[in-house]
Amino acid sequence: MLCHGSEDTSALEARRAKYSASVLEFEVVLALLETFAHSSLGRRALRDLGPRSKDGARDALARVREMQELEKHGGAPSFAGVTDPVPIEAGGRIQRSYDEERCMALRGVCMAGMRLADWFAGRAEEVPELARVAEALPRMRSLVEAIDQVLDERGRVRRDASPLLARLGKDGHRLSSEINTILRRIVASSGVRAVLSDSAVHRRGGRPVLAVRAKSSGRVRGLVHDRSQSGESVFIEPNEVIEPGNRLAEVQADARRETERILLELSTAVRAARGGLESLAEGLAELELASIGARCAARDGGHPALQPGDPGAAQGLLLRSARHPLLLEQERQGQISGVVPIDVRLGGEFDMLIITGPNTGGKTLALKTAGLFALLTRCGLPVPAAEGTTVPLYGRVAADIGDEQEIRQNLSTFASHLVRIKGALEQADSESLVLLDELGGGTDPEEGAALGEAVLENLLERAVPTLCSTHIGKLKEFAFRHVRAENACTEFDVRSLEPRYRLMIGSPGESGALVIARRLGLPEALVERAGSLHERRDGELADLMEEVRVARTAAEELRVGAEARLDEARERIVELEDVRGDLDRRGEQLEAEAQKGIEERVRDGLRKVERARALLSQVPKETALSLGKLLDELEADLTGATLSERREAFLSSLRKGNLVYLPRYRQRVLVHKVNSAKREVVCKLGGMKLCVTFEEVTPYESL
Repeated sequence: MLCHGSEDTSALEARRAKYSASVLEFEVVLALLETFAHSSLGRRALRDLGPRSKDGARDALARVREMQELEKHGGAPSFAGVTDPVPIEAGGRIQRSYDEERCMALRGVCMAGMRLADWFAGRAEEVPELARVAEALPRMRSLVEAIDQVLDERGRVRRDASPLLARLGKDGHRLSSEINTILRRIVASSGVRAVLSDSAVHRRGGRPVLAVRAKSSGRVRGLVHDRSQSGESVFIEPNEVIEPGNRLAEVQADARRETERILLELSTAVRAARGGLESLAEGLAELELASIGARCAARDGGHPALQPGDPGAAQGLLLRSARHPLLLEQERQGQISGVVPIDVRLGGEFDMLIITGPNTGGKTLALKTAGLFALLTRCGLPVPAAEGTTVPLYGRVAADIGDEQEIRQNLSTFASHLVRIKGALEQADSESLVLLDELGGGTDPEEGAALGEAVLENLLERAVPTLCSTHIGKLKEFAFRHVRAENACTEFDVRSLEPRYRLMIGSPGESGALVIARRLGLPEALVERAGSLHERRDGELADLMEEVRVARTAAEELRVGAEARLDEARERIVELEDVRGDLDRRGEQLEAEAQKGIEERVRDGLRKVERARALLSQVPKETALSLGKLLDELEADLTGATLSERREAFLSSLRKGNLVYLPRYRQRVLVHKVNSAKREVVCKLGGMKLCVTFEEVTPYESL
């Protein structure tokens, strides 16, 4: 009975979403990403990851891009110390008390959070989205201080964690020394030493014992705790140490109880900080997810997808050289020899793409890749595809892929398809992505074609982005009769009977059944008869479709060629921009060096002017006045030539941490301190600090 009227709407949508994610193998792909996680927190974040809001997805993708830049230049931060800080047991019960190891782990993650917050704070202009997340990380200093008051650097409860524990520790040490002194005296006595198996002090049940030969056990009075496997020795606790041993056991028991009390008190502080720890976990998880995405993209040659409206983005879905992550994993495992990248386009010129072609040709793979990429992008993760790949932030992905029967609901294969198609029609809108595999299959071809066409018309009327695969010939004609629909086919090598997996947009495909039958050696007469039965009655329609197919195929080839040339032009522009940037930097450096030379000559000129002024007193007064005026004019001219506007801007922008160049030392150095009042700069040259004047500093630009 196909009735879901009693099922809660939100639960039904959740079940449908889970089915779509399952059939697209989303969770399997996320599991593969766990190899890039730095910590248990990152692995949990991947397992819990789900679709984000549109703004959340854009922010997450921006963080991946920023982390990619950091990884590319070897400047990514360390996630050492990060672990999952949320103290929750299986079943959701909060732990009563945490042991030393867990508390030290919490201290480590708190310290890691503060370290990462400081690290990103210094790079806010470079990575603004990552810095924004890091800035919001709660600084758990009070919890760290509480842990430090209880645990030492080895993660053990400090001996002075409480006055009582400190006193018990001293008592225990005193009693242990007393027991050791007594035992040494006993062992040293000749009568006892002669009956001992060895002179060592052993432990049985936490009590100190001596190994005495069994036949002489009566020579040492005390409690027998154990016997050796050979039976030749017995382990005796001498009477002299029993009473101090009892007192020591009591002290140790009291110390254990006090330690448990201290840890319970510390656990109370941990539970009080739970809200902050959860916020810390959430922020650190976002940072680690960005790192996971960047590292995965580096391995697979992937990128965070663009969204329509971004610079360089397509109007709709555009997968460029897309490779399914599970195929890439099979390639790494040596199970397949290579992954053929595919291009998929949807949106802009058409809202529906109908894919046809032979079995195992790649139709389902194209649908699954598009759907998986939509889910990954909505979760803020990159996809293994070329730059320029555009994936809209679809509100939902509704998929009918596969032919498994829903036995529990007593549904046939065809009925299962209808249930999922019904759900897609109920959910879908212009911001959804609908994937329909083998539409119209599983029933009478004529009825399947009619039902499939009605479904496609319904989706097309509502402008629902749809990818559909089919073997039914009548549905191939659908795109010729609807402007916003387009055909595509998967390439197939009829000679080798092997698929090529490439998707050709603009042309319907053929199932190739007759060609394959002939290649596999079926009787020629049988194949000829099948061909005559397959001939269309409406020859004019077939001819028209062929003409349209040829025209669209040619147009698609022109589009692909133009896009390739556009990519080349963009790459050339980037290269030219890099060259121009290098030339600009080189020009600025040469100008700075030239300016430095001018300044040195000007200083020499000013020194000569000063020496000339000193000689004015030796010439007649009238001559001195004339020469003085000339020297004033010369000094004014020289002073005006000392600094260009660009150099003034450079000097005013000097900050700690800048790289500058010292021509005198022919070294680039790091600015440690700037004293604008004295016009001096303290630089780090090797292991020493060097103070130089503004005049000795020039801009540094890598060539």
